[in-house]
Amino acid sequence: MCKVNKIPSEIRNFFSEKRSSQVMEVFTRLVESLSVDSKVLGGVKRDNCQMTNLQVFQILILMPFFAIKGFSHYPGSVLNRMFGGKKDMFYSFMAQDCVDWRGVVYRIVTRLIGNVVIRKDYRRSHLPTVLIGDDSDLPKTGLRMESIGRIFSHVHQKCILGYKALMLCWSDGRSQFVLDFSLHGEKGKTEGKEQGLTADQRKKRYSRERDGKSHGAMRKAEYFEGKGTRLMEMVKRAVKARIPFEYLLVDSWFTNTALVEFVCHCRKSFHLLGMARMGKTKYGTKEWGEMNAKSILEKLVKQKKVTYSRRYRCHHASMKVTLGDRPVRLFFCRRGKREAWKILLTTNVKLDFLKAYEIYAMRWSIEVFFSDSKRLLGLADCSSRDFSSHIAHVSLVIIRYNLLSSVKRSLDYETIGGLFNDVYEGVHELTVVEKIWDIIIEVIAVVAELTGADEDELILQIIENDKRLAALRAYAMTA
Repeated sequence: MCKVNKIPSEIRNFFSEKRSSQVMEVFTRLVESLSVDSKVLGGVKRDNCQMTNLQVFQILILMPFFAIKGFSHYPGSVLNRMFGGKKDMFYSFMAQDCVDWRGVVYRIVTRLIGNVVIRKDYRRSHLPTVLIGDDSDLPKTGLRMESIGRIFSHVHQKCILGYKALMLCWSDGRSQFVLDFSLHGEKGKTEGKEQGLTADQRKKRYSRERDGKSHGAMRKAEYFEGKGTRLMEMVKRAVKARIPFEYLLVDSWFTNTALVEFVCHCRKSFHLLGMARMGKTKYGTKEWGEMNAKSILEKLVKQKKVTYSRRYRCHHASMKVTLGDRPVRLFFCRRGKREAWKILLTTNVKLDFLKAYEIYAMRWSIEVFFSDSKRLLGLADCSSRDFSSHIAHVSLVIIRYNLLSSVKRSLDYETIGGLFNDVYEGVHELTVVEKIWDIIIEVIAVVAELTGADEDELILQIIENDKRLAALRAYAMTA
């Protein structure tokens, strides 16, 4: 068993002794305060492991901030010298099917959101709280990964190898936290080349048996489910967890009759605000009967009901219609004459265009999450063959991001990137110093052996010489 019981407090002591860091102080205290126990992480301890599951979990959260790019780099890291352990314990922990990662993420994020909603700046905000649903590509390079296949990337406008990650994000306009996610694949339409792979490629993929009732098996069962269905399940879970929100924001891929019906039937009162398509969907109008969006827009233009907003520099028009049996409001907007008209649909028929435009702009916070988490936290970097390991990896990235987002709000940082850099720079400097110090120790040992001098006395002479230590630190910072 690892002798260190409280890893975050040891990290904090390490920094207070070597370099004062307000960011790391707040961050480690936040990690220490998380309401996560070993039971929800699959048990207290696994066989042949000197650490508890909670200790392994805490080290995994801290790894990226200590310049540890992967588990293979752990043995030579500062964390390894502090807490011990081998890289194998991380691989086995990540591949467990008994860990309820969805529950772990929710335990943490509900606490962090609770810390936000009691703040004065939250209460004074003129913006509503929203849930945002969207998906993103997780590109991969290995054909041996479990259930891997080709997906259509809207970014690259072609099929790529990887997974689709559907995320549900919470935002109040200043902070955003990720609540839930699921990983998806696409079966494809070509018979014999399901998921864009040949039969031989599909056969060579990694696979293993799972207990059907395990959390890993349940997450695997979501893989080919419709993303619209999964989004509704995520919203239900957020309602059950009593997450405060007033709007659900989605793009045109998710906006449809089924989602409108779901929002209107939900036991919690909230509204849908989403981009819609200029397609064949029929809307009911009092004046003209059933018409598609394009025909409605043509009527509005003909009747000169299109106005111009100087604030947002766009032309816009709106109309109350029905979708199925539900009343909704359509907003048509266009910035320039050459730009195509776009449609916003909301179940809040009393909403005006300027407010709708302002609220929908909050949807970009999930795009910020995708960008920051891929660039800084390696959201798409997991290369494990095991599907459960991918679930664990994405969950850990979400937890790290949520913690950074909470610290950002506490310390008034402008961006997550700036906060991450401040945490990383302090840790990186210490990591370089530690590595250089190891080399010096080895050199001293060789010198002591050749000259017959006492090794401890040589080390003490270096420690007591402030100029030499200052030179060492200066070199470390430029390395």
